[in-house]
Amino acid sequence: MIDINLIPAASRKDGKGNANSLELNLSKDILVGVGFGLVLIMAACHLILGVIWLKDARHLSAYNARWQELAPDKALLDSIKKESGDLKKNIKMVSDMTVKKSVLWSPKFNAISDALPKGVWIRKMTLDKTGLTIEGSVVSKSQNEINNVGLFLSALKQNDGFMRDFSTLEVNSIQRGSNNAVEVTDFTVMAKIKNE
Repeated sequence: MIDINLIPAASRKDGKGNANSLELNLSKDILVGVGFGLVLIMAACHLILGVIWLKDARHLSAYNARWQELAPDKALLDSIKKESGDLKKNIKMVSDMTVKKSVLWSPKFNAISDALPKGVWIRKMTLDKTGLTIEGSVVSKSQNEINNVGLFLSALKQNDGFMRDFSTLEVNSIQRGSNNAVEVTDFTVMAKIKNE
């Protein structure tokens, strides 16, 4: 049989489909070179990324250390800011109750002082948007503590200067107790501000 092959002998494949041995050796050398180059490139990239990571980790560590130094100052500033906000809110509330409604509080406090019967004392007065809350205690040897609270309220209700800006004046709570065998009655009185 006549075999006509126009491919040069150096480029011909044998019957198994492989290139001749000279071409296979060149291909393996090229593949080994390319593979080695890729490994070198990957190692270089890994090294560069490691250096960048170390640099960023050092910066992050420095920033964290600086943040830890500033944390107490920040906490102090936050507490001052909160306290300032609370003070502004209280000032605004008192300003709203005193300036806008023209309530003169000093005569009212004088009236409270003048209306106190013997054995009654005020522990706390709270002024808010709804009105004036008075907390006090009564001590009496004659067991008439509730009568003394009634006398106190009656004296305040009869004082027109005190009641001018309040719609109601009433007892919120009365609680009896004893302190070292002495009867003590705690009371709370609420004076509601008139809505104009």
